[in-house]
Amino acid sequence: MARFFFHVVDGQFVPDTVGIECSTQAQVKTQAIRIAGEMIKDLGSELWDTSRLDLFVCDAQNNTLLKLSFCAEDVSGSLGNLVPAAQENT
Repeated sequence: MARFFFHVVDGQFVPDTVGIECSTQAQVKTQAIRIAGEMIKDLGSELWDTSRLDLFVCDAQNNTLLKLSFCAEDVSGSLGNLVPAAQENT
C-alpha cells in the first residue's frame, strides 16, 4: 500500500504530515471526497468567509495527483439571465 497526503489550502497552506495508506486509485479518490466533505461540514458558514477551499492529493514523493476545489460566493441575483425561461416557472 502507498501513502497519500491530503494538503489543504484555505487561504493558507495546511500540510498533511501523516497521510493515509491506500491500495487503489479509487480508494485515494474516495478518501479525498470524504476529507473534503468533512472539512466543508466542519467549516459550515465559515466557508463563506474563506471563499475557496482546495485539497491537493500528493504521493510520498510530493507529486500532486488530484485536486478538489470548492468555491463559496454570494451571487444573489446574478443568475437571472442564465436560467432558461422554461425553467423559471418550474
